[in-house]
Amino acid sequence: MKVPAEQLAGALHGQVVDPGAQPTTVVRCGEGWTVDVSWEVSGELIDWLQGRWQLEIIADLLGGGESRHPSPPVELTFTPGSGRYTASIPMRGQLAPGTYDLVVNLTTMTAAGTAGALGGFVVLSKIMVKE
Repeated sequence: MKVPAEQLAGALHGQVVDPGAQPTTVVRCGEGWTVDVSWEVSGELIDWLQGRWQLEIIADLLGGGESRHPSPPVELTFTPGSGRYTASIPMRGQLAPGTYDLVVNLTTMTAAGTAGALGGFVVLSKIMVKE
């Protein structure tokens, strides 16, 4: 079912951040780097949303191999009256050295625990993980 944008719309953003809180595309596997994510849902229906957001980072190693972080995904409960959310996914030691395509994957679970209809993804720039 399609919902008109004035009733429910959203935007999703993500970026890789080094230990000094600066955006980057090169990190060291043992450093405390993160993927910082923010999203906003707006419209007349946000107070009617029930359930949980599920957030994960999909790392696709160039040349083969996909992994998901963290496992299980981060969960945040819908907040009636406020459609703004943020999360920071720690990635220290999660990826071996190499070049990766990173994708922020946002899905929902209903209050009943089934897969929800809301979600989205954003492809981040390639990231190089060094020793």
